[in-house]
Amino acid sequence: MRRFCGFLLSILICFSFTGCSATGDNNTVKNSIRVGITMYNEFDPFTEEIRHNIEDYLIQYQEKYGIEITTTVAYASKNQLLQNDQVQRFIEKDYDVICVNLVDRTDPSVIIEEAKSADIPIIFFNRELVEDDLNRFEKLYYVGAHPEESGRMQGEIVVNALESKMQDIDLNQDGVIQYVMLEGEPGHQDAIVRSRVSVETITASGIQLERLGDEIANWDRQQAHTKITSLLQGYPRQIELILANDDNMALGAVDALLEFGVQSMPLIVGVNGQEEALEMIDEGLMEGTVLNNAQEKGQIIAKMALFLGAEGKVPDNFDLVNKKYYFIAYEPITKNNINDYLKK
Repeated sequence: MRRFCGFLLSILICFSFTGCSATGDNNTVKNSIRVGITMYNEFDPFTEEIRHNIEDYLIQYQEKYGIEITTTVAYASKNQLLQNDQVQRFIEKDYDVICVNLVDRTDPSVIIEEAKSADIPIIFFNRELVEDDLNRFEKLYYVGAHPEESGRMQGEIVVNALESKMQDIDLNQDGVIQYVMLEGEPGHQDAIVRSRVSVETITASGIQLERLGDEIANWDRQQAHTKITSLLQGYPRQIELILANDDNMALGAVDALLEFGVQSMPLIVGVNGQEEALEMIDEGLMEGTVLNNAQEKGQIIAKMALFLGAEGKVPDNFDLVNKKYYFIAYEPITKNNINDYLKK
């Protein structure tokens, strides 16, 4: 059974919003709130899973606490200007809280200034903005995970696998692992850090690496398929390891390798814990992935939105770092523990 770190946020708030509030002041609690959600793109399976979980948990909280919650979702199609307009419309319609999956993590200024002027809280998620930006308004928050942790776990999965499989994976028996990196979009903090730390972790163990390709695939399965297919033209038998910044790109690599008809699959490691990637691990086509817990992220964001919208604050016992950040731990998944995560 997939582990779910569902931490009893406020001990699941042992009060009902219709009866008493966390502040002890009934007059401060709204009996209805509106939550706006704007997503960078509608075709990213992982962020869509987070969005589904946010909405599902908000529905549960509405039923549990008797507070009416209206949720509206908008998609920015990778256009920051469009996302700025979406946030502005939420503000003009007097939404109580806005959840933002940023298009461009380096360009949140318009959103921040609009929210600050209207005194509306923003929960950014999954694309970490610069710390100075997050400190520009007291009602800005971020929910995500440490990318260094995911890169380290990716590297450890590879190191552990090579301890027992080196002879099988090192096809040319040169003592060096030839690898390909599949990166998310340029400038994305998680992509940059995962790529660097995963390689550093492997080489720190004494394993020698030779990079055959470092390809930008923008978290996209088809783009990853195209990149790996192209590389296979030049390196039909040389690719021994593929490090993908997420499972979607790892799956694109699997597609390309199977279509090409390689005789020996390289080690393939992703990030996120997508269900199809888990199935590939179970079948032996991927070596592993690193769970980026979309369910817990959705729960955290939904709970924050509920409190911020209904009471105007995050509960005092909510585990925020620097009163701004909530970081969720990653979890490595390999053949050894796959049954704990696969849906039965």
